[in-house]
Amino acid sequence: MKLGLIGHPLGHSWSNLIHKRMIGEDYEMWDIEDIDSFMKKKNFDGINVTIPYKERVIPYLDEIDELAKRIGAINCIKNDHGKLIGYNTDALGFKQVLINNKIDIKDKKIAILGSGGVSKAIYEVVKQDSNDIVIVSRTKKNNCITYEELDIGSIQVLINATPIGMYPKVDECIIDLDGFDNLEVVIDVVANPICTKLMFEAKKRNIKAYGGLEMLVSQAYCADEIFLDKKLDVSLVDDCLKYLKKTMCNIVFIGMPTSGKSTISKELGLRLNKEVEEMDELIEKKIGCTISEFFKEKGEEEFRKVEREVAKELLNKKGVIISSGGGVVTQERTMQYLKMNSIVIWLKRNLDKLFSSEDRPLTGDETYMKNLYNQRKDLYKKYADIEIENNESIPLTIEDILIKIGEL
Repeated sequence: MKLGLIGHPLGHSWSNLIHKRMIGEDYEMWDIEDIDSFMKKKNFDGINVTIPYKERVIPYLDEIDELAKRIGAINCIKNDHGKLIGYNTDALGFKQVLINNKIDIKDKKIAILGSGGVSKAIYEVVKQDSNDIVIVSRTKKNNCITYEELDIGSIQVLINATPIGMYPKVDECIIDLDGFDNLEVVIDVVANPICTKLMFEAKKRNIKAYGGLEMLVSQAYCADEIFLDKKLDVSLVDDCLKYLKKTMCNIVFIGMPTSGKSTISKELGLRLNKEVEEMDELIEKKIGCTISEFFKEKGEEEFRKVEREVAKELLNKKGVIISSGGGVVTQERTMQYLKMNSIVIWLKRNLDKLFSSEDRPLTGDETYMKNLYNQRKDLYKKYADIEIENNESIPLTIEDILIKIGEL
């Protein structure tokens, strides 16, 4: 079959990996600007449609599914012997996210940010459980309010249905969460990065946050059923999610200096056949001297700036193991970058097993290390997805890590 995705731009998308994993078919990425020529040629069996074409493809269709008609946007088209039939699987994918994560939106005050095709699909789902919904747009439109008009203090469920925050523009955030005093849940449809800045800000405030990867996989599953014209095993969704996390997510080790992050990273890299990146080595390459020398000349503040730059550059990496410096958790923005596409593991080691080193500028005697640990332990816990004890043999630690990763 000739399947693929049309949109512009497409550099961020993981759709080809998802469909290949789901049904074993090749899946192309068509980053096009001339939609008229592409649609008239009909040189495909099935396509998914993303920004900015979800509404612009409608005039080229011979038939539209009833759900897609109500939504007014198309994200899936099947070529049935020359007849183009339009569907919308975004709504089905979003509904599955609510079900799988037991997200209760019944009678909640809901704000959907954005007024495009994804927003319309989400509205079709949430209106079944709530009649207190506002759609928010940057410009005044019919059935929309502006961001200035949004009563942030009353919102209980916030849904970002825009591409803001999508890789590579990871520093962007659709809205400031300060003042959302009754907010219970944030859902961001952006799938890459897995943890957007909006989600990071929500979690920082102890607000439940869910990303767009699960929705992306769920809607792809529905689209593949349409393309193949048959019912697929629903377990393919969970299998695909685990596959993506295993192959595309980085593993980041945090923890005290000399807790074994470098050693365990290297051993795990050998075990999983993954590339290993040492943040300290990347920093030294960037600054052209040792970290200890840089500390003496420039100070910690300048060092942390470089460390943050390196963390952001590591967003270009997929499926690697990253060993970080002991103090990386003291910098929120640095940790934001590291958590965007990573599983973060806190490697814990008893204080009596830690030791000082001349090439580590912030290690000292036993008392100093104890104080340092007390200053940082809550930060390690805050950012960690997994906690691993590293007090026994290296093989036992590696096995423990593999078990915990498999449970995520």
